[in-house]
Amino acid sequence: MLVRQLFTDLFLQDMLPALEVLIWNRYNRFPEQYSRIFQVKGSTRSIEQVTQVSGVGLFTQLGELEPVHYDNPVQGFHRTFTHLRFGLGFRASSELVDDDKFGLIQKMAIELGRSSKETIELDAVSDFNNGFNSSFPGPDGVCLFSASHQLVKAGGVQNNTLAVAADLDVVSLQLALTDYRKMKDSSGKKVRVPVKRLVVAPDNEWQASEILEGTDRSDTANRAVNTFRHRDAYPSFNSWMVWEYLTNPDAWFLTADPSDTDLYFWFRKKPYTVHDIDFDTQSSKTAMFYRESHGWGDFYGLYGSPGA
Repeated sequence: MLVRQLFTDLFLQDMLPALEVLIWNRYNRFPEQYSRIFQVKGSTRSIEQVTQVSGVGLFTQLGELEPVHYDNPVQGFHRTFTHLRFGLGFRASSELVDDDKFGLIQKMAIELGRSSKETIELDAVSDFNNGFNSSFPGPDGVCLFSASHQLVKAGGVQNNTLAVAADLDVVSLQLALTDYRKMKDSSGKKVRVPVKRLVVAPDNEWQASEILEGTDRSDTANRAVNTFRHRDAYPSFNSWMVWEYLTNPDAWFLTADPSDTDLYFWFRKKPYTVHDIDFDTQSSKTAMFYRESHGWGDFYGLYGSPGA
């Protein structure tokens, strides 16, 4: 419990845990959203690198004593993730403590934890908010959701967006799931990575719920079966989430389990706090820092539409 006596001498080391509790309580108050989409990994280096490997082709029929054919994977596109440093802090004057204004210090500590969580979410979602913008290309030279991802070994291109952008409804979601099922990798084989969830902006929350969660189809009155819950060879598709940081209210996405994608959020250092005293002014300083990088190395397991 926070009481007046806790803040009579803020500058002593035994007062730091009080600020730590305030900061981390707010940081942990709401569950992460980005970690449901990204592979969140730790890093021990200044950079991380991912390289696309094509895999091998299909088996060929062999005659008696005919030697086996050896195929070689082809190196595809690669990407380097350079970790960036982030930080923010606040200062509390000795007068602030002397005058018993500990409520202000409490609010600043709470807001520091909140701001850290918010910044991380905004950094992560930028890959999706910019996912249809050609000014933000990935390692293959096009944006994350594109009709022209190059297949380095098989040749040609692969799309992970609708041919005609559409708002979320039953028909557009059916088209997207069919398109997704037909997706091929860079060596021409079927990807066959199950869709984990539908991701929408807050504006599409109710639409997503009505489409996926009902027993009957949501856009007809004739009690047709909700086919999203009865997909051949795949689990029932009724998982969805609202990503509150999506800026396009009409955009929607299909995502595989993070472990089945090349969408990464690297932490070189997870958020941590530092406390110090400024000798000249006798003010206390509290700051929070972290180092991270994020982005994608390949587009498989991801599909999106910016809306009509």
